[in-house]
Formats: sequence, structure tokens, C-alpha cells
Amino acid sequence: MVSGASGQLGRLTLQHLLQRVDAARVVALSRDPDALAGLGVATRHADFDDPAGLPAAFEGAERLLMISMGSFTGAPRGHVNAIEAAAKAGVGRLVYTSFTRAGDPGQPQALIQNHKETERLLAESGLTFTALRFNQWPEMWNLVGVPALAVATGVLPSNAGDGRVGHITRDDSAAVAAAVLAEGGHEGQLLEVTGPAAVTDTDVAAALSEVTGRTIRCEPVSDAGLAAALTRRGLPEMYVQGWTGLGTYKRAGWFDVTTHAVERLTGRKPTSIADYFAAHPETLTP
Repeated sequence: MVSGASGQLGRLTLQHLLQRVDAARVVALSRDPDALAGLGVATRHADFDDPAGLPAAFEGAERLLMISMGSFTGAPRGHVNAIEAAAKAGVGRLVYTSFTRAGDPGQPQALIQNHKETERLLAESGLTFTALRFNQWPEMWNLVGVPALAVATGVLPSNAGDGRVGHITRDDSAAVAAAVLAEGGHEGQLLEVTGPAAVTDTDVAAALSEVTGRTIRCEPVSDAGLAAALTRRGLPEMYVQGWTGLGTYKRAGWFDVTTHAVERLTGRKPTSIADYFAAHPETLTP
């Protein structure tokens, strides 16, 4: 079973899963099952915020992918509901989409505390589980339009210093989730899942130069300087603060993780940051 199957990660996971197992073995879960029409798999209604219906939705699940919800105040109630329902329904194994180094002591990000708390709840639930700790998606760059800004101006402003990030694409993440669902194993493991290398923002600027044929340099700026640059570009305050905070998180080394999990679990090489931008030229246009 794949929860959140109508979302971006859920849909991609289904696509990869159907390359590994017969469609008759797959159930797609969503708050809006009608959005899943045409996928060729069974669908069920499942809303993590509606606990009464979850045990029936999970009934018969050999393996369940629980795609995480966002929260700044610990584990969302929806995570608690899903874990309790999975235990009640006798789910064979729960696969949870977590975040890199979620359980490390001193974890400073409130958003990541959500994952730390959820991993703790899973460990205490009695369920057999696997946590997939995905590193940062390069799609996050597109959310704030920073690549397009860099290509347009020739400058990539960064407050990340020499901080490195093991960027993994959403599609590679989905391929890993599908492989773990299809093949089983990895019980009780907290798997760090990354791209092929941990890169600095200077490396990102070089990748953009390589892809576009233009000279793009990384310009170190202060936290306040980056916030001001993004504000001038017209970004909403939420995005300005979020991206600036992400830079401080990079600078402190929290994303500096590299593993071979993608190739080991899927048999394919993970996508580099340069290959990602080359495959998505629309992200480089304002």
C-alpha cells in the first residue's frame, strides 16, 4: 500500500512499484481516491486526520508506505493516527519517509523534530518498520526560484559557506521507496538515502554553468544579505526566511551525508545535481 498516492512522491513511487510487482498486489491510498483513476490499481480512501477509517483502509497491508506530513511542533496528529491504525490493522511492515539525520542529538530544525518524534513513536509501537531518511531534494531550489535567479544574473547568492548537501531527487527517492516496498528487508533500519555526492553551493553554481553554458559564480553573503536579496526578488516572507534558514542548516553541516543506498537498493545510479538541472530546463527560466 502507498499512502498519499495522489501526491508527487506517492505517484512516482507507484510508477516505480508497478515495474517491480504485479498491479494486483498494489493498493493506492488517498484522501481523494478519484484522483487516482486510471492507474490500474485498487484504491482506498485514507485520511490521516480521520483516525476512525484508517484501520479498515490499512486492512491486509503486507507493507505500507507512510509518506510524512509537515509539522513544526513534533509529530503531527496524523502520524500518530496512522501508526496506531497500522498497529491495530496488523500491518506487516511500515516504511516511513523521514529526513536525513533526523534522530541526531542537537537537531536544530523544528521541522525535522517532526521526523525524530515519529521515528520514536514507530520504535515504541511494536510495528516492524523502516525509516528512509532522504536528504534534501533539488526540487527545493525550484520552490524559491534560486536557479533561475542565478542564471539570469550570473550570481548564486549563498549563506551556506562550505556546507555540503547530499541532494537526492524526488524520483530517486520514489525508486528507493518502491524497491523497499517490493523487496522487503531492512527491518528496524534508519537508512540515510542521498545523491551521488555531497556538494557545496559553489558546486551548484558550477553545475548551472555546465548546463547553461553561462558563467555563474557563487557569491557568499550574510544571512541578512541573502534575505534582502530574496526579498528584492519579490519572494514571500515565508520563503525568504525558510531559504535563509536552510542556508544556516547547510552551513552547520547537517546535510553533509553521502551513501550508496540508491544504487544498492535500486540497481541504478543516483542523479547528480547537474543532471537534474539538465533534465529540468524549465527551472532555469524566470
